[in-house]
Amino acid sequence: MMIPIESILLVDEIAREELGRFHSASTPQHLLHVTLSGEVSQLAGGQVERFREGDVTWYHEAEPIEGEILRAPWRFITIGFVAPRLSPPSLDRRVLAGGERAVSLACELLEIWRDPERVPMERSLLCTARLAELLLEVTSLERLLVQEGESPLGGVARWWQVERVLRQRLEDPFKLEDIANLAGLSPRTVNRACRQATGCSPVKRLRVLRLSHARGLLQHTGIPVTEIAFRMGYARVQEFSRDFKKQYQQSPTEARREAPDYQQVSKQGPLA
Repeated sequence: MMIPIESILLVDEIAREELGRFHSASTPQHLLHVTLSGEVSQLAGGQVERFREGDVTWYHEAEPIEGEILRAPWRFITIGFVAPRLSPPSLDRRVLAGGERAVSLACELLEIWRDPERVPMERSLLCTARLAELLLEVTSLERLLVQEGESPLGGVARWWQVERVLRQRLEDPFKLEDIANLAGLSPRTVNRACRQATGCSPVKRLRVLRLSHARGLLQHTGIPVTEIAFRMGYARVQEFSRDFKKQYQQSPTEARREAPDYQQVSKQGPLA
């Protein structure tokens, strides 16, 4: 069975030289970070994680991230790819032990991605092959096809499970009652769980997820703003632009001209 990787969006090497906090968001679809040096603690998807050299961190669908660089320099290879049929690891298993082999495969992938001498078809096939090797180095094909809902969850944990589904259905016009039905909880309970997990209501959280995903699409694709707005469930592009500017203090067009989030560094102090 072939791993269904449809396309690779980006491969890049990033270095952050200073200790301190950062705020970011992963790219749309799947994103791998293969750590080459340094150590990081982060909060993403309701989970606090720590990773260092050789670890592979797997994100999915433009997740908001808050972290702290504990040991610098933090150098990592970032790989964004489209694979709708792949299920990412569960939130508590996103940091995978890769070791020297994973680092080697990521470096080979980066070298091929940056090689201007290769014909496009050869480059695409070789990159896809290296990425497939990397995925199977850190997990098994059976783990990639993990089933949702393996164990019953409640409260805050249930909210993060529901949010994972919402990220895959951002175009759907969910109301509070719809989210509650999806969670198998009452509207009051799902509202409380979301507020405990994220600090805001389910409807506001869904809006944040949509805008975060839209920002990733603006920075990493050439999809027109109008189409992005429709994909995020907005009937009018004006409403999308209004909410986007309120969230990010810039227009969608300005965000498109800006460097991707993963290349930006926050100058804030250390985490408490």
